[in-house]
Amino acid sequence: MSAVTTSSERRRSVRNRTLIGGKAIFNQRQSTLDCAVRNLSEDGALLVFPNSVVLPELFELYFPLKRESRMVRSRWRDAERIGVSFAAAAKQDDAPVPLDLMRRLRQLERENAALKARIVELTEGA
Repeated sequence: MSAVTTSSERRRSVRNRTLIGGKAIFNQRQSTLDCAVRNLSEDGALLVFPNSVVLPELFELYFPLKRESRMVRSRWRDAERIGVSFAAAAKQDDAPVPLDLMRRLRQLERENAALKARIVELTEGA
């Protein structure tokens, strides 16, 4: 048995080399950072950021091309690279909401608040 153990030998599934865009979403969906997904498996991924970044241990990883989000947990870091594992699948009710839907929801909430304020303004004048 060899004394050198490569990281791929510790993985449960094979990671496939990729070069796709990703987005780390954290801080209650208020902060995002673009990244490149350099390899991907059923269990995790290798993320590369343009600069050294500080991320929470648990964050959402959004794949714009797939319009898919997964919760991930940081496993290791070095300079601009972060190895992550996919968090256990959440119940359907707890699944991350796509970013475009969250933006639309916030816009509708703002419009609703403006309409409520206008109703109060009109009814107080009567």
